[in-house]
Amino acid sequence: MKKRTVIAMSGGVDSATAAVMAKEAGSEVIGVTLRMREASPQETAVLDEVVSKLGIELCVLDRKREFEERVLLPAAGEYAAGRTPNPCCECNRYFKFAELLAFAAEVKADELWTGHYAIVDKSSGGAALLRGADPVKDQSYFLYRLTREMLSRVRFPLGGMTKTEVRAFAAERGFAFSRRPDSQDVCFAVPGECCGETLRKAAGLPETPGRFVYEGRTVGAHTGFHRYTIGQRNGFGVALGRPAYISRIDASSGDIELVTDREKLGCSSFFLRRTNLLMPALPREGLSIQVRYRSRPVPCRVTEEADGVWEVETALPQYAVTSGQAGVLYLENRVAGGGVICL
Repeated sequence: MKKRTVIAMSGGVDSATAAVMAKEAGSEVIGVTLRMREASPQETAVLDEVVSKLGIELCVLDRKREFEERVLLPAAGEYAAGRTPNPCCECNRYFKFAELLAFAAEVKADELWTGHYAIVDKSSGGAALLRGADPVKDQSYFLYRLTREMLSRVRFPLGGMTKTEVRAFAAERGFAFSRRPDSQDVCFAVPGECCGETLRKAAGLPETPGRFVYEGRTVGAHTGFHRYTIGQRNGFGVALGRPAYISRIDASSGDIELVTDREKLGCSSFFLRRTNLLMPALPREGLSIQVRYRSRPVPCRVTEEADGVWEVETALPQYAVTSGQAGVLYLENRVAGGGVICL
């Protein structure tokens, strides 16, 4: 009997290539598109090309309302509280993979494949999440909230490949989508508009004007702190004669504090809340933490507190650690777990 594989298809190069790989592996392939917004003509063209050439079924699940309720509105609430959320991490566990795995179970599929650049290692009987082979495209940081049970039902076939290899694989098989440019923004991004403003509008929240404050004095005004984040250097139109950085956002007053000494943005101790453990137990040694997607991991020590809160102490101060962002723990190239940063 053929293996039945569900492929999450977004209209991008990576998910389309995953579908080709599943078909070549001899699986019965069922494509599924989780519709969170209106598809672009480019995305529709990719989906049409793959479905036509491979002769596979494509199911479209319209989940725009659920996406707004479970991802956009909570993220808007985080911005309104003066924090900078990472909606992609939340989306993966509580919306995207939850919906896709439910669909896979409904059609009695053996496995769900997606085009993420990460690896699920099931060789030891469990399901370990590892970094992808391409250090530029590795997406394990965004997947840290998935549970081990979820990971046991998922495969990331591109995890051992580089982006260049993925494009070459598709091009060798004559697929036009191999030349499509990568998407650079979150899926709900509006051109020319910051993420916080897009979410504020989606939630119908009021703007929150306030002051820019430097060394206790007012040096400017803003129309909403949801447009800014810790460590930001540009985009606030304040002239101090030297570069300034956002060091603190006070949601109660609306004030945004600035510093001109970058070293004051260093932080070596903070907490992780709403933690998720992807190993049987948290290792006592050998851990490193990544506090932003593009930041380098740094060695750390983690102490487990009450109610699933972990205290993190880093070997070196980290620049612009921000409440609401994801702090992801690694044991070499394996994701040990992580949580939401709280200062």
